[in-house]
Amino acid sequence: MDYAIEILSSEWITTSLSSIAFILFILYIGKISSENNRIKFIKIIALIMIFLTIANHTIHLINGTWTLDKQIPIHLCGISALICCVIMFIPENKRQFLFEFLFYFGIIGGAMSILTPLIDNYNGNVNFFYIRFFVKHAIIIAFPIYLRNHLNMELRTYSWLRAFIAVNVLLAFIMPLNFYIGSNYMYLAEAPAVDNPLILTTQWPLYVLTWEPIVFALILITYYFSKPKKI
Repeated sequence: MDYAIEILSSEWITTSLSSIAFILFILYIGKISSENNRIKFIKIIALIMIFLTIANHTIHLINGTWTLDKQIPIHLCGISALICCVIMFIPENKRQFLFEFLFYFGIIGGAMSILTPLIDNYNGNVNFFYIRFFVKHAIIIAFPIYLRNHLNMELRTYSWLRAFIAVNVLLAFIMPLNFYIGSNYMYLAEAPAVDNPLILTTQWPLYVLTWEPIVFALILITYYFSKPKKI
């Protein structure tokens, strides 16, 4: 069952503030740590994400609820979560594009998910899937900011363009996959059932087309406020 939390409800306020607090906690630990401990700490956060990912699939397999149309991690937030799992365990010279993709779509997708939560497998109680939703999305926001602020990773000049091209390449592959297996990855087959101000219409394919300029603008805004400052 998909469960949408009503915006400005007491539950929404609690989950939003808790997520923000967790993000700030991660960034604060990075700020007060030595360089060596900063690397160790973000690797611990990566291990937490790995645990959440494995546990999620394991629980679904045990419960018989793992399905091809729901559990492949190819939503933007799912891809961002996978990047969090691996980026600190690959050579530094292989991290740049993954960092940039995570920076744009982890922050944008994570923020949208926390502000307009749509939780899968909710049974009315605060369960693993409920907690995982907010921990996962808080991490994919905090992780790239941590890499930028505390591990000296920077956005390249045309990273915004590369990110926009990358997401459209993904769209070209995922949209036909959705129709083939009856899924709704990246919400390209059906608009998400949440009260999101960025969803101007729910009519397909118009809502997908309206997302293009909106996503492009959000990428540019993210780049503008996060690009290396000129001295």
